[in-house]
Order: sequence, then C-alpha cells, then structure tokens
Amino acid sequence: MTRTELTGQQSSEWPGGEALERAARYVTGVRSAPSPAARIRALASREGVRALTDVLRTVPVVPAPFSQAPAGEELRAWFNPARVLPVDRAPVAVLPLPATYADYLRGRPRQALRTNLTRAAAAGLTCAAAESPEELWRSARFIADRRGQRLDDVVLRRPRPGLVRRFAVAYDPAGDPVGLTETVVDGAWAGLAVLVSTPAHAEAQLIRYVLHAHNASTLIADGVSMLVVGGSMLLSTTGTRYSQRRTGFVPAWVRPTPSPVAAPRRGKARESVSLTLADLAAAIPAQRTAPVDETLVSSGVS
Repeated sequence: MTRTELTGQQSSEWPGGEALERAARYVTGVRSAPSPAARIRALASREGVRALTDVLRTVPVVPAPFSQAPAGEELRAWFNPARVLPVDRAPVAVLPLPATYADYLRGRPRQALRTNLTRAAAAGLTCAAAESPEELWRSARFIADRRGQRLDDVVLRRPRPGLVRRFAVAYDPAGDPVGLTETVVDGAWAGLAVLVSTPAHAEAQLIRYVLHAHNASTLIADGVSMLVVGGSMLLSTTGTRYSQRRTGFVPAWVRPTPSPVAAPRRGKARESVSLTLADLAAAIPAQRTAPVDETLVSSGVS
C-alpha cells in the first residue's frame, strides 16, 4: 500500500478496529497467563485466533525503503522479517504526514487533537527539544523515578555507531519534566522509539498529546512524510491505541526493502550495559532553536 492510499482515510476510526481490539486482548491474555496450562487454554481461544488471523490477513502492507545509514539500519532492525513472530512487527502504527503542520491539524478527524492541545496550553504544558545531554539525563532520571522505573526503561541504550537520536521533553508549569519522546529520522521516514509521560500527573493524557504534536510539527518541518512506531499494536495498551486513532495513526504491516549490506552474524548475546551520560552525548546532535510552543496549535484551522 502506498502513502497516498493510507492518507485516503477520512475518519479517525480504523477499518477492522474491533477485530484489532479482540486480537490485542487475545495476545495480552496469552502473554499474561499465570501458568503453562493457562497459556495453552488461552492460545486455544477460537475467537482470539480468528481475530488475530483476520488482522494479519487484512492489514495493509507498507514497503519501507530505509537507507543504509545508521538511522535506516536502526529502523530496519525494528521490523526485521527474520523475527519468528509476526506480532513483533505487525500491525504497527503508521502516521502519514502531510506537507505542512496546519494541514495535519485540519479537519474533523483532528478535532480531538486540537481540543486537547488547547487544553494543554491552558494547563501550562510546554515541550522542547532536549538542549543538552545533561538536561536529557536529568529529565529522564526524574521521569523514570516518577514512573517507578529504571533510567534504562525510559531511554534505551542503542549501541549503533553514528546513530543520531532526537529527544524532546515536556514540562509542567513548575518546570518539572513530565514526559519524554525519542525519534530516529531516516530521510522521509521516522521512527517513534519512545513516548512516555508521568502517569500520576494530573495532566498525564494531555502530556502525551503535547509530545506527539511536537514530534509531528518538527518532523514535518524536516520533510518527513511517514512516522512509524516501533513495536506491534497488539502489545500496546488500550489507551495508547486510542490516542493513536485520535492522532491519525493507522495499522499497517511495515516491510523494509532489502538492504544490500549483509546482516551481521548472530553471536552470543551481550551482557546488559547500563545507559551512561556519554551515550546521550554521542547520540544527540546540536539542537536548533525549538519552535515557540504556541505554534503547536495553529490558528485558523478548521
């Protein structure tokens, strides 16, 4: 399926959305089964198997011509067809981006997004690119603590030489970091690696919309036309899929075009290495001046 066909959707609802939700519940039930016997019973659900089969059979296929640059190889690894389970890579959420941010916000399908961005502005929420590795380190640690997670759960270590990673941080009126997002850009394609908020915050849902709007506006300004989320929608939460519907993502099966570069041989798995400040310093490029927050909500959008 082409980008033009993906953008033809005039509603925020997904064709086959009910089957996708049933399939997601089925996968969740199998993964969360408390014992091997319970897992076998969950796997045997005819309704679940039927829903999963319907989703994998009908989801549109989107070819992804990732480059041979570090960013392209990183994105290609997310959707490696050599993986055993297709639910690792299908369906994934894909967002076709138009030529301008105003075009993206326009129309009835984006009404919920516009409304939530207006509420976020009234609540004093802002978002900007991480200005330095030190600020990203501080923000990520703060957010990880509020989420009850390790730093490495919020910002993953990606030991790929030359890989540039884009980070942005959302702040509340007190100036505390309350959300973080990471994207990897490869020409006209970008991958959403991380988008997290502090769930206990009173405006947790609005924070996610602010982070998404920042990504959409900056990626469009850089000429990106397709944003894809790493990880299957069947493994995401109901709330995440709801937000994706309201922001224009559609389910798709992303199939990277073959890379002429030979894949490295599989070796013994490396031991886990904790994220360091040096990792972030190597990954973050010089940041340009962030857009004024008010530009996230364009005036005159119908």
